[in-house]
Amino acid sequence: MSLSPSRNLLVMNVQISISLVTTIILCRWLFPGIVQAEFAVAALPVAVLHMFRFIGATVVMPGQLDDAISHKAKVQIAIGDLAVALTAVLLTFAILEGFSATAIRMLAWIFVITCLIDMAVIQRFFIREQFWDKKMGVVWLFQVLLSVPMVLGEVFVLYRLVVG
Repeated sequence: MSLSPSRNLLVMNVQISISLVTTIILCRWLFPGIVQAEFAVAALPVAVLHMFRFIGATVVMPGQLDDAISHKAKVQIAIGDLAVALTAVLLTFAILEGFSATAIRMLAWIFVITCLIDMAVIQRFFIREQFWDKKMGVVWLFQVLLSVPMVLGEVFVLYRLVVG
């Protein structure tokens, strides 16, 4: 069966839409008071989720992404995901070890800025190289399953940093 860009993009959008609804339901169920919680308590689940972004580095391994996707794109994705994972590990460690609120907020800013830069880089490659029209294997699963909760988490931490 050949790849169909329009069908693939439709399927991805439907899956991401369902992921959005699922994420909202899970957050309301698992973290009902997260919006009013102390900053460190609110940021912790987001940081924990992002610690697993090291998985993104697998895109540089042979056979993980379509050969038509440039090596440069694969390397940029891997580096960005590793950088986000590292900042998430540092933020999680700081929260769990009881660092000062100022230190936690500083690490949260570094985390969010790293996430935003990574998102900008990844989306540039994603659109330019039309990933939805390529063989993505398990990377497709990660894209539709985790991108929504991760992006919503990043926006939530940024929101909490800005409004206090």
